[in-house]
Amino acid sequence: MILAVIIFGFLLRVISLNQSFWLDEATSGLVVRNFNLGEIITKFSPGDFHPPLYYLILKIWSYVFGTSEIALRFPSIVFGLLTIYLVYLIGKELFNKKVGLIAGSFLTTSGLHIYYSQEARMYSLVTLLVSYLVYLFLKKRWFLFSIILLLIGMTDYPALLIIPVFLVVGRKEWRKLVLSSSLLVISYLIWLPILFKQLSVGLSTVGSSWGNLLGAFSLKNFALIPVKFILGRISFDNKYLYASIVVIAAFLFGYLILKSTRRVNFLIWTWLLVPLVLGIIISCKLSILSYFRFLFVLPAFYLLVACGISTLKKPWLYLFFGFVLATNLLASSYYLFSSIFHREDWRSAAGAIEKDQIIFPADSQKEALIYYGREKQIITDPTEKEIWLSRYVWQIFDPEDKVRYKIEGLGYEKTAEYDFNGVVVWKYNK
Repeated sequence: MILAVIIFGFLLRVISLNQSFWLDEATSGLVVRNFNLGEIITKFSPGDFHPPLYYLILKIWSYVFGTSEIALRFPSIVFGLLTIYLVYLIGKELFNKKVGLIAGSFLTTSGLHIYYSQEARMYSLVTLLVSYLVYLFLKKRWFLFSIILLLIGMTDYPALLIIPVFLVVGRKEWRKLVLSSSLLVISYLIWLPILFKQLSVGLSTVGSSWGNLLGAFSLKNFALIPVKFILGRISFDNKYLYASIVVIAAFLFGYLILKSTRRVNFLIWTWLLVPLVLGIIISCKLSILSYFRFLFVLPAFYLLVACGISTLKKPWLYLFFGFVLATNLLASSYYLFSSIFHREDWRSAAGAIEKDQIIFPADSQKEALIYYGREKQIITDPTEKEIWLSRYVWQIFDPEDKVRYKIEGLGYEKTAEYDFNGVVVWKYNK
């Protein structure tokens, strides 16, 4: 049964896989193309917000499979499928085989998990590593626990918020936990100079519009976490309809999670809640309160939902199982088969620009066009009669619209406007 679930999960995750890279994925692609293994650590990492392990894995992968969109996204699919299996094992270990299968089925069809299992970023990997860490904790396999903890620390910083979970749940084994953290501590002592540089970059965004976009503390960013856990990355133009669906779904999912208290498991509850609470506190100083940064607690969410369903009697058990599965499949299908929910289409934007010049309000927006071979077209001062202006998040990087005024002051007139799934560009002629 779990093999069938995983195969179905694979089929879902290869649908619409060949989307354009969006900005952050293009960064992953450029890192793999332009840096060797040592340079990823010494040259790229000091200016990034993440540890280097994911990029190193992707670099090694690219030696064999190349740097196309599908090639660089495929490791995330593998990580996602392995996570499904681990969720099954955790549910089976803590409760029974039925709970494991139900939780694995929900994660398989989760719109949010599918989305990040298709992305060339580190979130699918770190979700796998955290799930494996929980499983190793249950099995008391401390040597492997220490290695996986080290790998988490070298993949994504917010995922280290899982550590207090074990300190709370495993108080009686605190000596083993402390000893198992020694590899992580040693690695961070070595990594400290680069970590300080990364922190300075992160702290520089606090209070800025860019920092707010990255995940500063706000009620909206907090509310988006359960909403996206349930419905994934989709939304509706009719906000009243969307709000109604969110309220109904949240009520029913909340009911199932509350039902899980009949079979209380402190580990799963702390896995879900402790990282979120600590993330909220930290987000007052560092911009980390974005739902995708907490993908690593999504397995705990579905384990509690599955546990709640397992406490119900027939036919309610089947009805609620069908409700959650249908919610996941509808939301996932809406994303997979509707291009408006796909990633920013920088590939099409690059095709439209061809050999023309394009101006950006800020350097940090250029990676995607560079990935798609338009580096020579990116300029700061126009010299041709026909040019393009990127309007991508200009409100953040150029709130006074100085670049547009500069171009129009040189005698250029806007002749066309294009929106490539969020990548807005204007065409000018002189």
